[in-house]
Amino acid sequence: MCNAFNTARKTEALRSTHFPEETRLIRRTDPAPVVLTSGETVTMRWGFERKGLGTVNNTRSDNLDSPMWREAIARRRCLIPVASYYEWTGPAGRKTTHLFSHPKKEWLWMAGLWEESPDHGPCFSMLTTGANALVAPIHHRMPALLTPDEQKTYLEKGLTTFQPNSELLTTEVANNPLLKNPPTHIQEELF
Repeated sequence: MCNAFNTARKTEALRSTHFPEETRLIRRTDPAPVVLTSGETVTMRWGFERKGLGTVNNTRSDNLDSPMWREAIARRRCLIPVASYYEWTGPAGRKTTHLFSHPKKEWLWMAGLWEESPDHGPCFSMLTTGANALVAPIHHRMPALLTPDEQKTYLEKGLTTFQPNSELLTTEVANNPLLKNPPTHIQEELF
């Protein structure tokens, strides 16, 4: 599931409908901007710490009534502005990197939850849901993407089921952003 995404390098860029060319890669435990129900943009650490589980960066939307998530969904919702996110397919050592983004290079807004950690300060977790038709061949789950109309409903506690429209996304094979020395080509281009 989503373990890496790109967001604005500077929070001022979030005011624009379209994301800037210069973005920043976010991995779990990294700080990233989120938008609170008040409309305020704050920086939080990605991932809740759970004893026995470690860092939990994604929350299943079909499990929100469990004791682990019940209070956060009731009281602490947020939006996560994302320029693009990554998924991988294939066997270890030969994985293909898939980059998902908005077809018009607009921000993707993902549903999130947040909490205050005594050790790490404010932390957020990204909600995930069943994959739509575009994502399903690559992964069975995906981030809970919200349309502009759904964002307000989600923040006001009315939306708890998600069905992201395939038209919100486009995908392409990409270089793996996690490699220290990425190749200068995408392997599929050679064949």
